[in-house]
Amino acid sequence: MESGRKEQDESPSRRTNQTEKASGKKKNTFIFACSGLSNTGKLAMQAASALAFRRPDMYRAAAAQKGVDAVEGAASEGFRILALDDCTDRCATKKLDEGGMRADICMVVTELGIEKTRPSDVKPEYVEIIISAVKEA
Repeated sequence: MESGRKEQDESPSRRTNQTEKASGKKKNTFIFACSGLSNTGKLAMQAASALAFRRPDMYRAAAAQKGVDAVEGAASEGFRILALDDCTDRCATKKLDEGGMRADICMVVTELGIEKTRPSDVKPEYVEIIISAVKEA
């Protein structure tokens, strides 16, 4: 796998992890999500939580503000790590970098066509857009 920096420059809908289990299925995904106060931070965490709730057999989630301890555990269990940043500040990705870790996939909510606006601009259809993008990754 090439450096995480190259992955960050690619289109979010085109980033995929080529590592697959022997059965040909995608690895389970650990979503390390931004949980900022903006609408996009709230949306990132809501989407990550929704996926972990809907498909606990495939997804786990943690807020980036909690630190990388949960990520280390998931990585040791063979999960692929998806950094779900809310904007180009890439706080979740930076938190991983600070902890000496790299995401297998990097995705930015604002690159999915969702504008960073006021904190109350959290719509269910935005959550579903993010969920769809994560599932395709």
